[in-house]
Amino acid sequence: MKGSKGFYQNCASLSAMLAMTALPAAPAAAQDATASPPAAAGSGAAPASDLPPAPAAPISTTPSAADQALQGEAQEIIVTGTNIKGVKPVGSETISINRAQILATGLPNVNDVLQTIPQVQNNPNGGGSGPVYRQGGTSGYGGNSTQGTAINLRGLGTSATLTLVDGRRVVPSGAASTFTESIQVPIAAIESIEVVSDGNSAIYGSDAISGVINYVLRKNFDGVEISGRDQLNRFNNQWGTSITVGKSWSTGNIIATYDYEYRQPFHAGESKFLRNDLRPLGGPDARANNATIGVSTPTLLVGGNGVPYSYYTIPNGLGTGLSFAQLTPGANLVDATDYNDFLGKQKRHQAALFFNQNLSDSFSVFVEAFYTHRDTQSRSYGNSRLTNTLTVCQGSPYFISGAPAAAIASDALCGGGLAQKIAVDPITFFGGPAVTKNPDEQISITGGMTGHLPNRWNLDAYWTYARDSTCGICNFDTNANGAALSQEILAGRINPYSTTPLTDAQYATFMGSNTQRAYNTFYDSVIKLNGPLFTLPGGELRAAVGGELAYNRQHLVNGSNNAFESDPTNNNFAITNNSTVHRTTASAFAELFIPIVGSDMHVPLMQSLNIDAAVRYDDYSDFGDTTNPKIGATWIVNDAIAIRGSWGTSFRAPALTDTNPQNYSSAVIGLPFANNSGRTDIGFAFPGNSSSYLLLGANSDLRPETATTWSAGVDVTPLSGLKLSGTYYRTKYANQIVSPNVGLFLSSPENAALYSQFITPVNNPASCVNGNPASYDPVLAQFIAAHPALYNTPVLGACSINVILDARSANAATTFQDGLDFQANYQMDNDWGHWTFGGSVTKILNQTLQTVRGGPKTDVLNTYYYPVSWRGRGQIGWSKSGLGANLFVNYVGSYTNTIPITGQPQTKVPSWTTFDLGLTYSIPKGNSVLSGLRFGLNIQNLTNKDPHTVLTQSGNNYGAYDGSNANIFGRIFSFQITKAF
Repeated sequence: MKGSKGFYQNCASLSAMLAMTALPAAPAAAQDATASPPAAAGSGAAPASDLPPAPAAPISTTPSAADQALQGEAQEIIVTGTNIKGVKPVGSETISINRAQILATGLPNVNDVLQTIPQVQNNPNGGGSGPVYRQGGTSGYGGNSTQGTAINLRGLGTSATLTLVDGRRVVPSGAASTFTESIQVPIAAIESIEVVSDGNSAIYGSDAISGVINYVLRKNFDGVEISGRDQLNRFNNQWGTSITVGKSWSTGNIIATYDYEYRQPFHAGESKFLRNDLRPLGGPDARANNATIGVSTPTLLVGGNGVPYSYYTIPNGLGTGLSFAQLTPGANLVDATDYNDFLGKQKRHQAALFFNQNLSDSFSVFVEAFYTHRDTQSRSYGNSRLTNTLTVCQGSPYFISGAPAAAIASDALCGGGLAQKIAVDPITFFGGPAVTKNPDEQISITGGMTGHLPNRWNLDAYWTYARDSTCGICNFDTNANGAALSQEILAGRINPYSTTPLTDAQYATFMGSNTQRAYNTFYDSVIKLNGPLFTLPGGELRAAVGGELAYNRQHLVNGSNNAFESDPTNNNFAITNNSTVHRTTASAFAELFIPIVGSDMHVPLMQSLNIDAAVRYDDYSDFGDTTNPKIGATWIVNDAIAIRGSWGTSFRAPALTDTNPQNYSSAVIGLPFANNSGRTDIGFAFPGNSSSYLLLGANSDLRPETATTWSAGVDVTPLSGLKLSGTYYRTKYANQIVSPNVGLFLSSPENAALYSQFITPVNNPASCVNGNPASYDPVLAQFIAAHPALYNTPVLGACSINVILDARSANAATTFQDGLDFQANYQMDNDWGHWTFGGSVTKILNQTLQTVRGGPKTDVLNTYYYPVSWRGRGQIGWSKSGLGANLFVNYVGSYTNTIPITGQPQTKVPSWTTFDLGLTYSIPKGNSVLSGLRFGLNIQNLTNKDPHTVLTQSGNNYGAYDGSNANIFGRIFSFQITKAF
């Protein structure tokens, strides 16, 4: 019962937290996503300075029993999770964060606000093998090439979370891989954020597997609101300003927001958790890590191919004719993190516009647009292509004579000839740290209309154009062509041991640019009708029907001065990949709201019983169609108790980057591969090893990922001001797109059987001629013809091949997860003011991963790279006479470090608890100079708590903390001031 003991300990600690906190009240109604006619001037959402002065009520969840009743027709409300106006979503748990709650956090953007919700996890997609769509040590080749951010509900992957703005899809971002940027609009433009943590493909289509994030924009505002903010922590400063202008008139309104934000860079070496030398934390000194080494003077590398590395310093002032005897054992080490940006310098411009005009009493038109331009610039110690290692070919006057055999090996940069590797100070040799720039520009424009038809039916129609232009790993004029540089060293025109910067003429012989530009375009047309059909004893039967036609396109352009690396005399920039892929999606959807029992029927223990049934059909031009239903029910027992549940299927269409081999595909031809499969139909190139044709990358044969989800919950209001909620959910997420672990394919007879679908034996004839597919085994020739690769790397040649190993992305994995969500909220008033106690806790009960169909199911919950079972956030809030205070507590449960440093045991990482404090003072609007002012001071991590030291090793990469479950910034101060006119 060891596991039970840990369970009860966690329950006890979280119960204590909930005793001082609690959460969700009824959700604030979201704005009409189809632009209803505006309210009278001045009756819209209050400016920030008019908002209640904290406590911001805790995050709202599923409505109480009273709120579940049918909404009045005049309210024109539609909320996330349904296509039917005037009703609340049925069966599913909904979280709503209103504007006051957002401002109370003091956080600078919507991504950071969403990270406070316990249902949001930060683990990378696909565990350790997937991309990490967050900033912080992820630039360049660090897993997030375009430096975007994305939300990961339930820890099932960012691609399983659908992000919307006013209920509408947005254009994807990214280059080699795509995602939905979470910072779509500035906080100044947000009215509320709504989260449905349940499958919703029956309503929205693709991606809504673990849930939906919906940003609801401000629609009604009169006046001018100007805000400034500043955020400080141990390492950098981030400041911004915004202005919102709104005007209403008798038949329409307009509101516009502009926001600017600047972030200073943060050098990784400033944090003890990010340095390569981790000895102060009990870890290794990784400044010299095999072939990766930071040095202040040129150093010869000796080792590799099974020989341990050693290092020899080349004395200053020496050049040609060097002998090994002149070198000094050891290296003058530097810590490369002193030159690496953990967070790059960033500038962000954002704008949002909403315009609405009534054409008559029945019809109105609207325009909604938002725009983002983000520039991120990150520095790193080594050159983007070569890091800080130079290649000196045999025959160069700088080739060191008498060096050990382990210092010399064949090298492609020397045309396969022998070479030595020299580590240099890249700041001197390359003229400064490498700079990776990630510009991103996104624009979205939607125009539409809404109309009231006879018999109280409504028409909504809109058309969206959106475009995202981004640059992935873009190094402008700072990318080294290794072959060209080696050629210059071979000819004696560049001294690799020089301790002074090279001349511009020398740089011009091998420096250039490396760019990866992507242009994502999205068109979307939607029309839907909704209204009452007829009246049942329990109320009006309502319906919604509609259709959608969407078009997605990605244009990817890669270029580099490395394009002709096989020709060392050519350093010209050239396009290496120019591909365009697109798809069209036609969809039809329908939904029924069925009131089985109403309050007028006076059924015992059943104030009402509502059922909602929805279905959606999506037909994709590139891979076929899919149909997904969902049914939900809410049983309101009385004013105090409501019981709800839902069931449905969801899907995620493979991204265009997943299915386009011209985006990325690579074939390694004749790669020796250890073969312990025991299969007699696979030959050997030499003892123990077969020659393989290894294919990696995108796969045009991919199918949609699929999921079945269901949930059940109860909402209780036992006394005035107190609301409690609990939900059980269950998700089976199948056909997940992953890159199969090719290292297992031939590792044993059991794995060979398990991965047999990815293994194809080849038996080339004796007459086989390399480069002549007609002479190959037809199995190999047909496979190559059917799956041409963008990049081809010959090793032993095609005729040597014994087996095809298909390691392209595949619909191979299945994840199962179930868990519990708890919320509580209590509000009261006394002589001291208004008080709020709130809390939200998520407990994941189980999560298993099956990496290949028929394979074993592995328990990955509470392991490194995967979700942590316990997460919670609580709040105590107080307000009176314009003053307000909020104290938040954040909790992340314990888990196991499953990738410890080699030779060390797996260890338990303790839970992490931090506190946030928010103070506000608001002056109501009036005639004084100070009227309309709001001041805010927020302190995150009030006690300045460090993360736990988590020493990890993945290959040759070492770490000292887990960025998925903690942060290294310590105490963070945020200041805000807002003036409304």
